[in-house]
Amino acid sequence: MASDVVYRTSPEPTPFAAAAPEPAPFGAGAAEPVFCLSLLSLPEIGIIARVVQQLARLDLLPLSWHVTDGGAHLLMDMQIAGLASREGELLAEAMRRIIGVEEVLTARTVRRTAA
Repeated sequence: MASDVVYRTSPEPTPFAAAAPEPAPFGAGAAEPVFCLSLLSLPEIGIIARVVQQLARLDLLPLSWHVTDGGAHLLMDMQIAGLASREGELLAEAMRRIIGVEEVLTARTVRRTAA
């Protein structure tokens, strides 16, 4: 499965990330944009609640969300369908402002559905 992936680790938004086009559909079947977030945080349960609060504020329900205790850190990976790049970057910026969140990486891909 081919996908366009853009990784960001900088806390400052870049003009290129905001202006990047959405992945174009190809092949048979429809394509739905999916915005991916990967968070690294302190191992505190309250951080999960603050992440949920940011999602609820925007009325977003992730397609998938995995939280793993990595010992010294919590690792959170989520995929949100239908979220445009600009809105996804704004969500990532909001996640970066959560106390205890140390790093937020973003990527975009597409989810193929049968025609």
